[in-house]
Amino acid sequence: MQRLAITLTLSSMLYGCAGYQPKDLFAQSKHWLEKTSERLETLNSANSKTHNYDTEVNTLFAQPYIDPLTDYINRHIDDKNRAEPLRKVSNERKVRCQKIADLYAKRPLTQASLNRYQAGYNYSCPKDVEAFALRLADTEKPETSESASAPSDISPTAVKPVLDQAIVSNVNKEQLNDCYLLTTISNFREAKQACLSPATEGDARAQLNMAIIHKAMGEYPQSFEWAEKVQDQSPRARYLLGELYASGQGVKQNDKAAFNAFEKAGEEGYADAQYMTAWCYESGIGTRKNPEQAIKWYQRAALNNNVPAKHSLGALLVQQNSTPSSLRNGQNWLIEAARAGYDESSLLLGQLLQESEQPDDKAEALVWYEVAQQQGSPEAVELAKKLRKDVSPEALNTARRQIHRILDGESNG
Repeated sequence: MQRLAITLTLSSMLYGCAGYQPKDLFAQSKHWLEKTSERLETLNSANSKTHNYDTEVNTLFAQPYIDPLTDYINRHIDDKNRAEPLRKVSNERKVRCQKIADLYAKRPLTQASLNRYQAGYNYSCPKDVEAFALRLADTEKPETSESASAPSDISPTAVKPVLDQAIVSNVNKEQLNDCYLLTTISNFREAKQACLSPATEGDARAQLNMAIIHKAMGEYPQSFEWAEKVQDQSPRARYLLGELYASGQGVKQNDKAAFNAFEKAGEEGYADAQYMTAWCYESGIGTRKNPEQAIKWYQRAALNNNVPAKHSLGALLVQQNSTPSSLRNGQNWLIEAARAGYDESSLLLGQLLQESEQPDDKAEALVWYEVAQQQGSPEAVELAKKLRKDVSPEALNTARRQIHRILDGESNG
């Protein structure tokens, strides 16, 4: 890696920017966006596998109470990496709430029982509390008199309303909670039912979820309708509109409209939109080519922790090779993406080093290919196989130690 800054100058002998950017993969807009979305989803899935949440979930299940489960769900409901543990915790909460419901089904159907049920479980099991309250309300209805004109001794305020505001409020909260949770864990069929009512009543997040759900289910016109409805309140909805415009799903294909949606969402801080805005500027899709704007937007997305943007920014800076500092900056961004598991960055670092005449650089190139192979790159397998015969075991071991220090953040090369 000591000579990487020198060998990077050979990048123009490798591939043009098209060689390691998505543009040549997407001859048509509906293909380029689908591929980019797939890459982002694959990366998110890979990142989620790097975390093991079994310990925290097992610790949560080891304690006997329900409210900590609800606290966990509320705290992590937006964390897509926790989709599986959220699903487990949600199912466990349902089981525990059902056990409590079965217990209260055997208790006297009285206001005192309801008060105890509500005080202990309205936070985590509001629908079960509501069901108990409705049963009690039915038993407390005054009997119908034989004569419609017979005077009634029951004052309208004599019977205390059973479904008080606390119960109604928590039931509504749980419905929204189900909407958010089911969408997060990709249970779209049930999420669609849970989100429809609050979305219709104007809840912005539920409306966004409806757009996401319909898109995931291939119901693109409905997805477009919900996304358009909530776009002013949600940069993610704007980004989703950009996806639909770019792919021509649910609306007539329109690259310019896609770019405009991406740029607006990017201005509002949505990282994926910032990445796509940069890609449009670099590719000239939906707008004129503008490398300076592409670098600017890639950098915004990279600083917003968008890993594909880190790779694209590094690759573009290396390809331009304008100054030694920008070259070094490009190298650092590629390393950042490689640390995050982006196999294309590891592969590119290996390709750049392989062009060097220095034996040590070839050894480090081989290690980067090994890293890319572990990250899922099929191309790296063959490249490593061909290069291995030119690298001694001693040089390889030294290079492995160096690259591992880089990946651990102990060195930038």
